[in-house]
Amino acid sequence: MEFIKLTQERYKEWDDFCEASDDAWFWHTSSWLEYSLKYNQKLKAESKSFMVYNNNELIAICPLILQINGKGIKELCYNNEHGPMPAFCNNLSKKTNEKAMKDIYNYIDKIAEENNVARIMLRFTVLSKSFIEASRQAFNYLMKFAYLDNSINTQIINLNQPIEILKKDLRNDHKNNIKKISQKLSTEIFGKNNIADSIFNQYVGMHHKAAGRVTRPRSTFNLMHDLIKEGSAFLVGAKRDGVFIGFSYFFVFKDNVYYGSSCNDPELKSMPVSHVVQWAAIQYMAEKKYKFYELGWQQFGLQLYDMPSQKQINISEFKRGFGGFTVPWLRGEKFYDKNYFLEIHKDRIKKYSEQL
Repeated sequence: MEFIKLTQERYKEWDDFCEASDDAWFWHTSSWLEYSLKYNQKLKAESKSFMVYNNNELIAICPLILQINGKGIKELCYNNEHGPMPAFCNNLSKKTNEKAMKDIYNYIDKIAEENNVARIMLRFTVLSKSFIEASRQAFNYLMKFAYLDNSINTQIINLNQPIEILKKDLRNDHKNNIKKISQKLSTEIFGKNNIADSIFNQYVGMHHKAAGRVTRPRSTFNLMHDLIKEGSAFLVGAKRDGVFIGFSYFFVFKDNVYYGSSCNDPELKSMPVSHVVQWAAIQYMAEKKYKFYELGWQQFGLQLYDMPSQKQINISEFKRGFGGFTVPWLRGEKFYDKNYFLEIHKDRIKKYSEQL
C-alpha cells in the first residue's frame, strides 16, 4: 500500500472519494478540512491528511490535523475536538479492509512519532451510511488500536416519516412554545438559489452580537457562505416585524443534515426563537426528502472525560425536545506521551471529585 499526502491539487479526487464512500460524510471533505484549518489561528493548525492507494487504486482517506494547544503541546485533532475517522471504499474484501485498517493506524502512529504528538482524538461519523443505515450497530473498533474509549451520545431524527408524526414527536413544552410564538414570527429558508450577501451578512452580524465579540476569522464565515451557494448547507432565519432576530445554520451532505449553530438577538432572551427556527427547519428537511437529521451532542451529566456545564446539559435537553432517538457517538483518544496522559487524567479526576 502507498500513502500519499493530501495536497490541494488532489482535493477533487479526495472529495469524489467522499461522495462514493459509505464511511465518509461532510466532515471528511476538503471543505471541512479547510474550515477547520482556518478556525483558530492560535492553534497553528496544519494538515497531515493522507490518501491510501493499493495497486494504484484509492482505497481509503484519512483526514488529520496537527495543532499546538495553549500549553504548546502537539495533538492530532480538529480544534481541540475529535477529528473524523479514516474512510474506506465500499468494495474492499474483508481481508483487504482489515489489512488497510491496520496499516493506516500504524501510519498514524508513525506521523505522531515524527511530529512529537502527545495525543490523538478520533470519532465515528454518525451520519455516514455505514453507521446510520447499518444493519447492525457499529462498535468502537478504535479500541483494537490502543485508543481509550471516551464516547458520548448524539440525537437523531428520522425524517422518513409524515410531518404529522414528526410534529407528534415534539415535546409538549416545545409544541406550546412554537404555537405561542409562531403568530409573532415568520421564518425564511435560504439555500443556494436565494442566499443574498445582504442576508448572510445579517447572519454574521447576529452571530457577533449574540457572542458579544468576533469569535473567529471572517474567512470561516466566507467558507460557510460558499457552502450554502454550493448546496452543502442552508440557513433559516426568524423575523419579527420584518427584522431578523435569529438564525440557525445547517450542513447537508448525501441527503442527511447536521445542526451547525444558532444565534439569536440577546435582547430577546425570553423569546423562544430557536424553537420556531428548528421546527421550520425540520419541516423543510421533510419536504426536501432528507433522510436523517443530527441535532448533536447529548450530555446528561458528568463523565471523567466529559464534564458538561448545566447550560450544556440544558441544551441537550432542548435538542431532545424535538423528538428522535439517542445513539452512541463513538469516540476514542490515544496518548503518546506518558506525562501528558497523567496531567490530563489527574486534572479530570480533580474536576470530577470537586463536583461530587
